[in-house]
Amino acid sequence: MALSRKITGWILWRVALRGWFLQASWNFGRMQNLGFLFALFPGLRVLYQGADLQRVCRRHLDYFNTHPVLALPVLGASLHLEERISQGQAPEMEVAEFKSVLAGPCAAMGDSFFWGTLRPLAASIAVGLALAGFWWSVAVFLLLYNAPSCGLRIYGFWQGYRRGYRIVDKLHRWGLSDLAYRLRAILVMVLGGVSAWITFSGLESVRQPGHWGWLVVPVMVMVGWLVRRGLSSLAMLTGVVLLVWIGSHVCASVGF
Repeated sequence: MALSRKITGWILWRVALRGWFLQASWNFGRMQNLGFLFALFPGLRVLYQGADLQRVCRRHLDYFNTHPVLALPVLGASLHLEERISQGQAPEMEVAEFKSVLAGPCAAMGDSFFWGTLRPLAASIAVGLALAGFWWSVAVFLLLYNAPSCGLRIYGFWQGYRRGYRIVDKLHRWGLSDLAYRLRAILVMVLGGVSAWITFSGLESVRQPGHWGWLVVPVMVMVGWLVRRGLSSLAMLTGVVLLVWIGSHVCASVGF
């Protein structure tokens, strides 16, 4: 039985906060389906009761998997659609089709931007600050990564609930894929700066001339080539730092 009760602000906050724990019940069978239903349930309990509530819950137990940050806009839009369905303004299959269609693109955009670009960039900047002796570099890393991701979770959920299926247009206007491409160029420059810092610091510690630092240029050219080949930015960061660190110590041990 569908109810005519309205989704209140308190219910919306409960759903949004539960959405942060989307992967707490992740499973290999249907991935994030249990977490999605857990987050959505306070809203469903307002809109339905009895057998209808059980049927609607089963509908959300289908396979679902996307990036955890961009899952919040999908969650908000799904609640909006469920509200319309309970009022007889939309067919029941609309929300299931919406989730299925949007999950894949959101996963691709989220993985590329947050895990493939933003996190390595934040880590690179934090590593540079740590090498410079700033003890608060860890806080910088946490701030640079979590501020955009947390902000987008909250903003995305409210936009999803307000817009419904029109959240697709909003996601497109955010341009996360294009932004990720631009930030990768900054990532390469930061990696170059960190590598140069490590190289010149190592040479300075063993009293060697700074022109040996130009040896890092071929390394950075190779890094740029690997970026175009699609290698993980995090793997590159780890590899470059290790390579330069080992090289500086080898040079020091042989008297260069």
